Amino acid sequence: MKKIIFLLILSLIFPISPNFASAEVDGDFYGKIASENVQFLSSPNSNSALFTLPYSYFVKINDVLDDFYEVVYKDLTGYVAKSDIRLMEGVPNTPYLNLNFSIFTPYYLYELPNTNSSAYCELDDTQSFSYYGTLSGEEVSDRSDVWYYASVTISGTTYHGYIYSEITNTLPEITINSEVFTEVDEGALFNSTPEFNSLSTGTKVLLIVAITVPSVFILYFLIKPNKLTKSKAKPEKKVRKIHHGDYFEFDDSDL
Repeated sequence: MKKIIFLLILSLIFPISPNFASAEVDGDFYGKIASENVQFLSSPNSNSALFTLPYSYFVKINDVLDDFYEVVYKDLTGYVAKSDIRLMEGVPNTPYLNLNFSIFTPYYLYELPNTNSSAYCELDDTQSFSYYGTLSGEEVSDRSDVWYYASVTISGTTYHGYIYSEITNTLPEITINSEVFTEVDEGALFNSTPEFNSLSTGTKVLLIVAITVPSVFILYFLIKPNKLTKSKAKPEKKVRKIHHGDYFEFDDSDL
């Protein structure tokens, strides 16, 4: 019986052991970019910004990872903070900003928004660049520190990187995307109430402690040695037989 109870308790503890990797989304869901300073991140870390996403457009939700969503924007996979977008139920007609620009002088596509970083390729004024967003970087000409994150295809190969904004022709106006859908909470991503993996790290820890600590005490009382069964058995008393003529006397008083 103790073994059965032990296994039942283990089955309660281990299925909810934290999986801090990710929780896949069930279906197609998009998040609307809720402000003008939402950063597209290369990792689930607020210090890994690639660029600022254009306000009012969307990212497609892939996975949930603690306080971040893994998302797709155009042909890139990255992360955004949960607090920076509003989850929507529906598929936008124009989820991403489609904006192209050109440059007026030869330049380079850089790995980072500064001229000291690696250059992916050389650019010229005949090429067209797909705009993703902006990021502050080196102030090359003492007029601006704005760099454009962009992509360009050269000889069949697509490169992503940074172009200094001051060597580009005027960027076309960024229009507002007015598409609006029903806002949903995170539970809708899994077609049920939020799964354990979608909870924040703090909530996961509290749930684990709340279940594990009582279970440990129960296990202890189930498997601890039983003092009664472990105590030494009292030795059996021996009876001394004393012969008194025609009868015997049995004495156990001093044994």
